[in-house]
Amino acid sequence: MKIILLLLILLTPSVAFSQSIYDVSCSNVAKTTIYRLRASDWLIKSYSGSFYLLALDLKPHAGQAFGKLLKSISTAELKYNDVKVQAKALIITANGEPLRSDIPAMNGFSEQGILIPFFLKEDAFDTARSVCPAVPIEFIPPPSLLLDGQAE
Repeated sequence: MKIILLLLILLTPSVAFSQSIYDVSCSNVAKTTIYRLRASDWLIKSYSGSFYLLALDLKPHAGQAFGKLLKSISTAELKYNDVKVQAKALIITANGEPLRSDIPAMNGFSEQGILIPFFLKEDAFDTARSVCPAVPIEFIPPPSLLLDGQAE
C-alpha cells in the first residue's frame, strides 16, 4: 500500500504543489506607505490594539506584469478568525528572500500594488526597508477620533 501511495505522489505533477513567486525591489516599487489601523475595526486580535499595513505601490510597468501574473495563478483557501478566504497562491520576496506576513489571509494583491499586514510597527518598517531602502516610507496613523467622537 505504501508503494502505491508513493507512486501516486511521484506521478502527480509538481505544478500541483507549486506557488508563484514575485520579487519586489527598487526596480518595481514606486512608493511605500505604512498604515496604522485599529485592529478591532478589522476583527483582528492584537495585543496593542492596532496593526500595520505595508502598502507597496508598483511602478506602471511592474503593475502590468504583476497583473498578468495574478490572472494566471490559482487560489488557495486560508482561514483566519474562523473566516475562510480564497487567496492567491503567491509568495512575495524582496531581493530573493521571502517576506513574512503576520496575517496571510489579509494580504492584498492588485495591479497597483501589494498589501502586507504586520502586528508590530518595527516589522513593517524593517520589511519596507528590505524591499528598497531608497524609497521613502510614508507613515499614516489612524484618525484621532473614537466612534463616540472623543479624542484618543
